[in-house]
Amino acid sequence: LGPLEEAAAAAAGPAAAAQPPPRYLRCLGLALLMLQPSSVPGFGYAYLEMLSHRCFMPRLLMAQGSAGWPLFESLLIGLLQFLEPALRAAELAEPLRLLYKGTLRLLLVLLHDFPEFLCEHQYRLCEVIPPPAIQMRNLILSAFPRNMRLPDPFTPNLKVDLLPEIAAAPRGVPPADKLLPRP
Repeated sequence: LGPLEEAAAAAAGPAAAAQPPPRYLRCLGLALLMLQPSSVPGFGYAYLEMLSHRCFMPRLLMAQGSAGWPLFESLLIGLLQFLEPALRAAELAEPLRLLYKGTLRLLLVLLHDFPEFLCEHQYRLCEVIPPPAIQMRNLILSAFPRNMRLPDPFTPNLKVDLLPEIAAAPRGVPPADKLLPRP
């Protein structure tokens, strides 16, 4: 993902942003899946940097028909699974604290630029985040689609069940077997 690739994208024009992710992005994503921090802990910082790179994340998430979303979700879950034991213990050594801060910043970028991704994948992402990581969970759960206008909560006599948005079903419905714990 160097200057040559950026020059080719600039020459392609704005129509290239709507195309499905190129094969090289998919290959890079699959390679990152094999090198996730749980498998190669020394690659944690580089994994986060590559995951959030300006030439990788936006192109994967802006692919036509959300084609890159499942791959990016798997990559993000790999990062969260690596952080999960340390977050559960609520004791972060300095290297893990920096990785945690970087992950929070990545989630903030996703919240600002791709809130629909967080809305659709909130169940799987929150499933990996342990209860002590309240700030991280709140970042994911505070996402709402850009085309939705939130009602003013200070409106007197606000009836939430009468809002037209309440009739729309959410897009990211969890699998039925994940809703209730197994006996």
